[in-house]
Amino acid sequence: MHFFYLATFDIEAQAGPRALFEIFGIPINDTTVIGYAITIGLIIFARLATRNLELLPGRLQNTLEMFLEAIIDTTEGMMPGGGRKFLPFIGTIALFIGFSNIIGVLPLVKNPTADLNMTLAFGLSVFIFSNAYAIKVKGLWGYLKGYAEPMVFMLPINILGELAKPISHSFRLFGNVFGGSVLIALAAYFVPGIIPVPLMAWFDIFIGLVQALIFTMLAIAYISIASE
Repeated sequence: MHFFYLATFDIEAQAGPRALFEIFGIPINDTTVIGYAITIGLIIFARLATRNLELLPGRLQNTLEMFLEAIIDTTEGMMPGGGRKFLPFIGTIALFIGFSNIIGVLPLVKNPTADLNMTLAFGLSVFIFSNAYAIKVKGLWGYLKGYAEPMVFMLPINILGELAKPISHSFRLFGNVFGGSVLIALAAYFVPGIIPVPLMAWFDIFIGLVQALIFTMLAIAYISIASE
């Protein structure tokens, strides 16, 4: 999502994270820096936005309440009783991935979700959370026994299917964000006079928000399926 690269587009720069500096010999890449910047920014924003909550909400508070209600209602629709219970986890995923997907509209800023390492980390987080919750609900034996259902010979297939979830979850987000960024950058480079920048920005943001919604809903679905 780098439509600002009108004159300096470099496809190799989109191909992976770039090391910016080292700490004790450990390379720190742009994905890490931008990811931490988004995290710190969201923490500061949340602190400032919630320090003066009012009974009659203003525009900002009303927007935040609408977002929280949307997360709760979506979760409740797919997992009755889990709306408020899973709000911290699901809300964090939705916010972070949403901002990570659209931050590429800023000049020379790369989307963290265009890096497979970042999306795989989120896919594994959902995988660990959903299976940990399933063990809590079913107990360890009930959880393990579920892999042998409906018949014992389904055990290896069920295990492979479960292990494939974080891979498909992370690759879907990575592929859509990375592919969208490359296509928009190519369009901006080859036909900058035909496709106006505001239109590309809107398309950029639209794709990012849709992909954040899809990832969030899949996360809810995985938690719901694992706990059934």
